[in-house]
Amino acid sequence: MSVFGIFAVKKEERLLAFAMLFVFLAFNVLLISSHFGVYTMGAHGGFWSLFTKNFRMSGYDNWSWITISCMRVHFETIRHPLFLTLLYPLYWLNHWLIDAVGINFAVFFMAIIIIFSAFYSVIFTYRILREVLELQRKDATLLTLFLFSFGHILIPAMVPDHFIISFMLLTMTLYIAGIRQKQGKLINVWQSFLLVFFTVGMAVSNAGKTILAGLFTNGRKFFSFKYLTVGIILPLALLFAIQQMQYYQVEVPQEEVTKKIVSNKKKKQPGKFEAHTKKRNAWLHAHTGQAASSEGIGKLMDISTSRTETLIENFFGEPIQLHQEYLLKDVSWDRPIFVKYSWIVNYVIEALIVLLFVIGVVAGWHYKFMKMLLLWFACDFTLHIIMGFAINEVYIMTAGWAFIIPISIGYLLRILSRQSRFILRLVLILLTSWLWIYNGGQIIYYLV
Repeated sequence: MSVFGIFAVKKEERLLAFAMLFVFLAFNVLLISSHFGVYTMGAHGGFWSLFTKNFRMSGYDNWSWITISCMRVHFETIRHPLFLTLLYPLYWLNHWLIDAVGINFAVFFMAIIIIFSAFYSVIFTYRILREVLELQRKDATLLTLFLFSFGHILIPAMVPDHFIISFMLLTMTLYIAGIRQKQGKLINVWQSFLLVFFTVGMAVSNAGKTILAGLFTNGRKFFSFKYLTVGIILPLALLFAIQQMQYYQVEVPQEEVTKKIVSNKKKKQPGKFEAHTKKRNAWLHAHTGQAASSEGIGKLMDISTSRTETLIENFFGEPIQLHQEYLLKDVSWDRPIFVKYSWIVNYVIEALIVLLFVIGVVAGWHYKFMKMLLLWFACDFTLHIIMGFAINEVYIMTAGWAFIIPISIGYLLRILSRQSRFILRLVLILLTSWLWIYNGGQIIYYLV
């Protein structure tokens, strides 16, 4: 499996992959056209206000647009050490284009990255189901369409955030690990180096998952000196070095400029600035649970937000089916933490999908690949539900774990009798059709 060969689209994948490519193109066009004149405005300042006032979808960030537009970094590079590296050359190209033609191409550059990532996320998901689980072609296709009908799998395939990029890298890691496990082969040191470098570089929270993939695939040989040093420690050290360079070269100087801007605003409009700050802080305090402590990692841990409501509405609910009320609103601005569905049928569908997920886990329990996936899921569950990290908007983290649902159902399909498999396929077709119509319709309604 060569570095670039993995991106070759196989003949049987083409119909599904290019059909989904058309869908992703359509939704990205819809998003950009919703504020086309504003998003492409070639101004030389004020990009933060321009984008944040006009783009708001469920709490996903538009920091990439701002960075490509004017090299302002509003995300934490310590959590996404390669994201700025990806965006930096696009900034220089865009900077030249703004001067040359007066149009900001940031939204188009990010759309290319997002569509590319979504396209290969489809391919890697299909390959996991088809080649690792060895499902029939129609079942692998159906379960892939089922996954991408989820509300917060479809949305990352159009918003300018890092989630769909991370999703592509995680599904690629799963595919490589799954094939290696199936063949009884090891993940090579160079493969581990690249997987750790890129998956962790896009989101540090992926570190545990990538390391687990190596551990489950290589077993005791994971602990060899060469694998640990070159395959794990070296890419992590390089990412830290890259992040530190970015921090001191870009973030520290930017912080000084920001302090001056804030200071000038306080002097020019002290009453208005203080009133705005007080209002914002009051909203954020009301929509954020109690932190475990005021210092260190405890500041990021929420210990008061209801876990039961979170699981029903925001962990298994909103990620799969968007809520009708406060549609795609942002909890940091205009959405309550918990929103109820208007129709009881949404809860019935949610319960059915969770039930299929649980039964599927039981069906695949004896497989190493399934156990690895469960530990991946445990990483997200521990981080977000037990520790409470970002629990008030946990649905935007869906791309980090939701692939376990169709994979577990795939294991269930493998053990069913012919008649039972037919019934489950019919149920999946109905669920997939409902979710595409429901979620797709909601998104189109929001953007048009």
